[in-house]
Amino acid sequence: MNEQSQKVLIKYMIDLSQYIDHKVSKSKHHSSKVAHLAKSTGRNLSMDDRSLRTLYWAALLHDIGKIGIPEEVLSKAGPLSEDEWKLMKLHPTVGANIVKKMRALNAIAPVIQSHQEKYDGSGYPAGLVGDQIPQSARILTVVDAFEAMTSERVYRHAYSHQEAVDELQDKSGSHFDPLVVRAFLEMVNTPITL
Repeated sequence: MNEQSQKVLIKYMIDLSQYIDHKVSKSKHHSSKVAHLAKSTGRNLSMDDRSLRTLYWAALLHDIGKIGIPEEVLSKAGPLSEDEWKLMKLHPTVGANIVKKMRALNAIAPVIQSHQEKYDGSGYPAGLVGDQIPQSARILTVVDAFEAMTSERVYRHAYSHQEAVDELQDKSGSHFDPLVVRAFLEMVNTPITL
């Protein structure tokens, strides 16, 4: 694939990501907000420029695998059934498989694959623990959770900024890497009580 074709494909994937954001959060901005917050958090953790670029693109396209999830599951107002939840859990792997086929984006596949992992190993799809999870994915997990909590969703009202901060702090060390939580909260100028 030549460079021009890759640019067109990347543009298409960004449009697709915005479409998925709209279906999930009724906004086309979730992924772009996550990308900017993730990059700022990575910068706060002294990541190098190449790692920051990888993090940014992975964050921008982290939910691309939801293209394989039926719309009625994505927009369901109530709790997901067991079968629906199994479908939803496929999106990191589907997303990683989509991007790894493109030379320009294959470096972000491990980040997308791991963005639903939890620091204590209770996440999916592989149940990775702590540093087994790529640093960029640990950053993406924190930022994605915060942005999702503070956004209106069809199945719940948005949390306040403080409620989302409290949730991050409460789950620091279990769902979230404590160093990433600290760097993120410093970046958003929030008092830290860890």
